[in-house]
This record gives sequence, C-alpha cells and structure tokens, in this order.
Amino acid sequence: MVSSVSNRGIFRQLQPYLVHRKDLGLAFRGSHVESVTDAPCPSGLKYYAADSTTAAFIDHNLKWAIGERAKPAFQFAYLMLPTLCNQACRGCFMGQDKQLLPGRLKGSHFEPAELDSILSFLREHSAKAVVYGGGGELFTWSGAFPLIRQIVDNGLAMVIFTNGVLLRKDDVDRLNDLGVSLIVSMRDTVEAYHDSAVGRKGFRATLETIDNALVAGFREDQRLAVEIPVTTNNDERVINDFLPVMRALGIVPLIEEYIQLSTSAEEKRLCHSFADSRRFFERACEMDRSLGFRWKPEFGQRIIAQPRCRRPLYSFAVFPSRDVVDCPSHTTCYGNLRQATLSDIIYSDRFRQALLAYRLCPCSVFYTPEQAAIPADLPEQLEDFV
Repeated sequence: MVSSVSNRGIFRQLQPYLVHRKDLGLAFRGSHVESVTDAPCPSGLKYYAADSTTAAFIDHNLKWAIGERAKPAFQFAYLMLPTLCNQACRGCFMGQDKQLLPGRLKGSHFEPAELDSILSFLREHSAKAVVYGGGGELFTWSGAFPLIRQIVDNGLAMVIFTNGVLLRKDDVDRLNDLGVSLIVSMRDTVEAYHDSAVGRKGFRATLETIDNALVAGFREDQRLAVEIPVTTNNDERVINDFLPVMRALGIVPLIEEYIQLSTSAEEKRLCHSFADSRRFFERACEMDRSLGFRWKPEFGQRIIAQPRCRRPLYSFAVFPSRDVVDCPSHTTCYGNLRQATLSDIIYSDRFRQALLAYRLCPCSVFYTPEQAAIPADLPEQLEDFV
C-alpha cells in the first residue's frame, strides 16, 4: 500500500518525490519522473568532480615528475579526522561498523598552526579545496565549524562527506554562506531499509538536510551530491527511484558500486559481481537516456558521475597519524608530517616515482565492457566477484 506524503511543510523540495509505504516508512518515488533535460543538472560536484580541469592536473603532474614542470599542482587534498560517527553503516569504508578503524585514523585533531601549514602548501600548489573524506561524521565534533571557517579564511573551499543527520536548517544555511559543497550519504531509498543498513533511525533527518540544501540553493552552484552504495538488495530502487529523483532535483548522483576490499563474507554476498556491475551500468545508462542524459561508462569506473578513479595523480590525503598517503583508501604512504614537512614529502623521489608508476587503483576496477576485459592480475580481494 502506497500513499502520498501529507503536506506538513517539512520537505519543501523533496515532497513530490516521496511516498509513504505501509510498514516501511517514507520512500523515494521515481516512477512519475519523465524527461528532465530542462531541470538544472550539474555536470559534477563543484571542486570535487573529475573533469577536463582534472585531466590538466594529471598531465601537469606527470610532466613535473620527469622534470618538465617546476612544481606539482593539486585539485584538492583530503583531510581525514579522528571524528566519531553517529551511525554504524554496514560495510563502512572506514570500518566504523566493526570498530576496526585503520591505524592512520588514530591521532589528534590538527592544531591551527599545523592546518595553516597544510593550507598554505595547497594554495601555493593551485588547490581550490579541502575535502573532509571522513573517518567518522564531521558534525559529531564541536570543532567542525571552526575548522571550516579556518579553511575558508585561508582562501580554500571545502567539500564535506556527511550523513546529514546532525545538521539543522541553520547549520545548512551557515554551510551555504561558507560556500561548502556537500556529499550526503544514504544507504537506501526506503526508510526502513536505510535505517537498518545504518543501524539508526536517521532517514528522515538525512532527507531534511538534503531538502534544506535544495532550499538554500546549493544545487544552483553545483554544490550538492548524494552518494549511495549499490548492492544486490537495492539496485532496482537505485535505478528506478534514486537516479530519476536525483536528476529531477538537479542533484549530482554519486552512485557507487559497493564492492569492498575488506569486509565480511555476508557483506560480500551483497556485492555485485563484475557481470552484475556491467549490467547495472548499462541499465543506469538506459534510465538516464530516457530522462534525457547521455553518457557512457568507461573501463574501471566505480561511480556514476565519476570516471575511473585516478585521484592519486591529482590529490593526496592527510590522516590524524600525520601520514600523507595517496587517497582515503590509504594504500601508499609517502611520509609522515612528524618526520618531514609536507613540501619535503611531496617533492620527494618517492612521490615522483609513485606518480610515474601509478596504475588504476584496485578499489576502482569494477566496470569492464566485457568479461574478457577483467584484469588478469586482479587483486585477491576482488577475485570473488569475477
């Protein structure tokens, strides 16, 4: 049984795209969304999207690595923080659900002087933004807004991954005034399923943050995305409900394959195989075409709205341990800020050689146009999905 959501003034923008399902709560409804080519549809999230500018950063850095440029350049840098989380999302990328956080997340918050030094380096090397890549939920920390203010006062923008549960309208308005880009995390399009996946009753609070961001005008400046991991449990809803609603609202849909590199056997059964992933991307393309949007997945792609991941070629991440690493998946450590300056680490031979030796990250090898295109030297963690 499905009924429309009553007009209570809570969801000013989302309401037309929500229904109430008996025993399951609120749910996205994409069935009535038709062609939305006239809707404001950003090409990608501001500061974060991989686009032609990103390609220029990559080309520049590869030339720098062989001595043809004076200094490297970065699109942004990730800042990982030892923040607590108010959810326990199944299959958490940082291990919060199992309390198995990576060692690099252990450490103190950055002192203002430490952060100023990092921000100064970024400004001098072309960066436009700092990305809070997680560790937990930023807004569980009392220092969240002072941190954002310090970054903005240093001439950089900020991109924040958040589940949005702790943000009220005034908070969203403050973030808007500071020019922040938001990536709001969801786990399903149906309240009961989402709340089960995150271990909390948070679906409606997350929707309120998305709604408040829409009202505040984030989408007009390409500063609003919603991410959702795709599983065998939710893939139909992601294609038929989530994608159409995001397109209709002009929100960047960061739909990502859920395949995890370190998770339980039970969770792996929720992951798409390579064949499943191929079919999913094909169906997502078909849905988008019906809505008036055309794109093609490329080899190695894991996320709709992002091509294959090459972030280590144009960004880096700094962890609470003060390790400077290639990306939030922390596969390669370049050095530690307690032992060397950020400049020394980035200008080191180790960093140059990492650029030149870069291969597509294992966490990004999911879409292949055919089964035969799956790499022969696939990492052990992904062999289950062939």
